[in-house]
Amino acid sequence: MRSLSPLLLVLALAGGPGFAAPIVFSDAGPGAEDIQDSVDGFRDQFSTLNSFTPTNEDPEGRREINWDGVPDSLADPNDFPGDFFNGDVPGRARGIEFKETGDTEGFEVSASSASGVPTLFDEPDEYSFFSPERIFRPKDGSTFDILFFDPLDQTTQALTRGFGAVFTGLEEVDQVILSYYGIDGELLAEESAPPSGLTNLSFLGVVFDEAVVARVSVGTGLIDFDDEPVMDDFLYGEPIPVDLAPVPLPAGLLFGLTSIAGLAAFRRRRPASVSS
Repeated sequence: MRSLSPLLLVLALAGGPGFAAPIVFSDAGPGAEDIQDSVDGFRDQFSTLNSFTPTNEDPEGRREINWDGVPDSLADPNDFPGDFFNGDVPGRARGIEFKETGDTEGFEVSASSASGVPTLFDEPDEYSFFSPERIFRPKDGSTFDILFFDPLDQTTQALTRGFGAVFTGLEEVDQVILSYYGIDGELLAEESAPPSGLTNLSFLGVVFDEAVVARVSVGTGLIDFDDEPVMDDFLYGEPIPVDLAPVPLPAGLLFGLTSIAGLAAFRRRRPASVSS
């Protein structure tokens, strides 16, 4: 039986989850139709839109949030709880939570036109929506974390294959940066949402081969910048409980295996010594 060369052995071992580079979807334009292709391209990386029930759905599917299921009692001018979409009832069971970081003091969802409260946070000259009509933002700060949980029990940490979001009113490069982290806090990817201009829309999404993302941090690359990022639709891969998700090969181990393979190959090629 032919044996694998050391290099091929390393590549075979490294061919596990998390080895391939992620796919990035980025787009901006005046209206929903201008970013629709990128949003749909992100969606196409997943098999189907899963139901919003407290069950484990198709692991290759996705879940979404468009904010329109939020009741008026939790929309502007009221605060929106960051764990609303990690509930145990249909509609709220989406396996995702939002946690304040930095100066952020909570979250807000804009009002519906039927509520009598001004829509778009009463700033129609700055924001618009991708899917009518509510939008979302952190309160009094520009940063927050997005965490994933098992939709079945709402407490077990989960991993996702990818996350994407629609933004509105971004004016500068690096105004919003999405950082994707693994279960041990390792940075997997970091991308800047493209600016679109006031009232316009942007989309940024990153997809991995396997469910490796435990946290997405929303931040800014601008100094002394504290404007809240305003967002519409969230799209993300089905949250997979950590005990069921595949474990990627650590980069350090990969480097070590590569070094060993190189040494073995060198020794194999070294010519035999010549006796005098």
